[in-house]
Amino acid sequence: MAVAPPRILVVAPDEGAAASLRVRGHHVAWSTSVADGLARSRRERPDVVVVFQAPGEPLGGMGGGPLLAGVPVIAVARGGERPAMLRALRDGAHDAMIEPVDPDELEARMLSAVRVKRLRDALVEANERLARQALIDDLTGLPNRRNGLQTLQAAVSLGVRHGRALGIVRIDIDRFKAINDTHGHQAGDGVLAEIGRRLAGVLRGGDEVARWGGDEFVALLPDTDREGVPWAAERLRAAVAAEPVALDGASVAVTVSVGWAHWAGDTPDDLLLRADRALYAAKAAGRDNVQGS
Repeated sequence: MAVAPPRILVVAPDEGAAASLRVRGHHVAWSTSVADGLARSRRERPDVVVVFQAPGEPLGGMGGGPLLAGVPVIAVARGGERPAMLRALRDGAHDAMIEPVDPDELEARMLSAVRVKRLRDALVEANERLARQALIDDLTGLPNRRNGLQTLQAAVSLGVRHGRALGIVRIDIDRFKAINDTHGHQAGDGVLAEIGRRLAGVLRGGDEVARWGGDEFVALLPDTDREGVPWAAERLRAAVAAEPVALDGASVAVTVSVGWAHWAGDTPDDLLLRADRALYAAKAAGRDNVQGS
């Protein structure tokens, strides 16, 4: 895959340096002052900034501070002042040079800074992706159990501090093993993904459904009173049973057993346990029904 050319911002009183880099085939923007360059950098997020500093001129926030986090700055001390170059490095510049500048050296240092930035960007993106994967179930795209537990703990904390209501619903696919045994695990995965989509589709904004593991889902219903939880639980059950799940060459009628509980000052674990007992009561009552605790 082709790599996009770097986007360079040159901050200098004249356009000479910017023009020389353009001649070499680079995509270059030009600002005449540090203040203007800082504002432009915030908007455009270039790959590298080259700042030509007048004698005694500070970087003014362009030396890699919070406003330019991740954008390398190369400071060029005009007037051949070595102390200015060292000050720029102490101020957070990625690199620094002294005039007169050799164009080949400037280009080499600039491209080196771009490579470092791109490696850093790739690392940040990979870490963000891993963080998302740690909280999202790959198969359904729903929050996973770890994510759901964090949300549940936060919701219980809000209940303790502010008296906020909370309902919880545990949902288990009926006879899921038979689906896998009859149609294969790939079909079973398709059923899980579709059931997750149906459950998420009937929740209110602010509610959340997570895949708890295997063929079980948990819905968290903040700000829901005790009368509202069984109504929501029935809506979840009905959304699954409304129509068969289409698979390659077949359709499968799928139902779920549902157990609900309303928070009554208990811990997250105890609340989950009460909903789990209600779920088992739904299984014992013949499946495809809702029971509460």
